[in-house]
Amino acid sequence: MPDLPPRRGLAIALALATVAVWGVNYPAMKVALCEMHPLAYTGWRFVLAAGLLLGEAAVRGAPALPPRREWPLALLLALAGVGLYQWFFAWGVAETSGFAAALLNSTSPLFSAIFAFLLGLERWTLRAAAGSAVAYAGVALFVASSHAAGGGSLAGNVLCLLSASTWAVYTVAAARIPGRLSALQAQFATFVFGSVPVLAYCAPAMAAQDYRAVSAGTWAILVLSAILPLVLAFRVWTWAIGVLGVSPTTSYGFLVPVVAGVSSALWTGETFGAVKVLSAAVVLAGLALAKSGRLRRSLPA
Repeated sequence: MPDLPPRRGLAIALALATVAVWGVNYPAMKVALCEMHPLAYTGWRFVLAAGLLLGEAAVRGAPALPPRREWPLALLLALAGVGLYQWFFAWGVAETSGFAAALLNSTSPLFSAIFAFLLGLERWTLRAAAGSAVAYAGVALFVASSHAAGGGSLAGNVLCLLSASTWAVYTVAAARIPGRLSALQAQFATFVFGSVPVLAYCAPAMAAQDYRAVSAGTWAILVLSAILPLVLAFRVWTWAIGVLGVSPTTSYGFLVPVVAGVSSALWTGETFGAVKVLSAAVVLAGLALAKSGRLRRSLPA
């Protein structure tokens, strides 16, 4: 095989590193939530992420605020990508297993495809429709078996599906970013604007949290989960998409549940029954089939 161009090789390496970070973040968060309330953890995580982005904007001197004409898009990114999404995500991870949360959140592309189709931004081939049906059948099997050992709770799994659908809204909205917002403006809008509603519903839990019960290890997880999965991974993933393309890059996302499953087994002792493994395999196979059959049209101006 010919050697990959250095830029493409770096993009692949960074995409895989991002997948690893996102996958490990699920069991790491499960460990941290043993000592912190889910909303207290989420609130401090986004205080730190927003603070880092504010500091970067100040150091760089680059315009971070979106133009006023783009505020509707910026507010949609903030609400779908952080404000509403994080409520579902935090409670979903808290109420189910690390692997279940990762697997069900990985269905976000299916919701994105539905929304894009309904908006006339994308059309499906027969293969895409069949793959989506297979993936949703796997999700139904997984959720129906939530009571089984290691399958997580029904409530937690449903919350993870809601977080996946909310993130899908963000993904479709993010297709409008090029030419309208810079990378810094998009990230600033998502995290800084999005942190306002996050703090509104997290503040009571943050105030009530018994911080004497929070160990240094949990604080380390919180800090790393703000810096790596949020601030750095967000930008690295966007850059990798620019180099490799949307489809090749997002295909690596199928590895997130795999990484989460292995790390959950090693770190939190999560177990894997036959039904759980089978339904996960069906979901991932359906996602791969649906992704290979999707055709994208040019977005309207």
